Amino acid sequence: MSNMNLVGRCGLYCGACAIYRAERDNQEWRARIAKNYNCTTDQVTCNGCNALTSECWGNGCKIVLCTSAKGINFCFECEEYINETCDKFKDLADDYLNTGVNLRENLMKIKEGKVEEWLQESEKKYTCKVCEKPLAVWTTKCHHCGAEIKWI
Repeated sequence: MSNMNLVGRCGLYCGACAIYRAERDNQEWRARIAKNYNCTTDQVTCNGCNALTSECWGNGCKIVLCTSAKGINFCFECEEYINETCDKFKDLADDYLNTGVNLRENLMKIKEGKVEEWLQESEKKYTCKVCEKPLAVWTTKCHHCGAEIKWI
């Protein structure tokens, strides 16, 4: 069974988040993220949207803050999402489309109850074809073996 903590509220697979991956896979990368965001390395931590602790990076996410304030679990439960008037979601979704990630399609699978199937597809998609280790979505090279990654 897949890790349900990695089901993002916006439809992102949290297992491919740079914060999640850096914390687990590469402490030098984690330190670079901390430096870029002017925070401590310990603050570069997250367990996924369905396992947020008070220390998790995800607590600062605009989508997490919005869904929490509205008392919903996923964007698809929101009228603004349904009416396509949510700029927070639109901006995020447009950014991720550049890497071949369609958050609306992902949310539809989650809404339809195909979470396990979607998680398995996502885990496979975000696995390096060379070293078979997990990847982060924005990377162009595997942070484990250095293999070039082509998302689209």
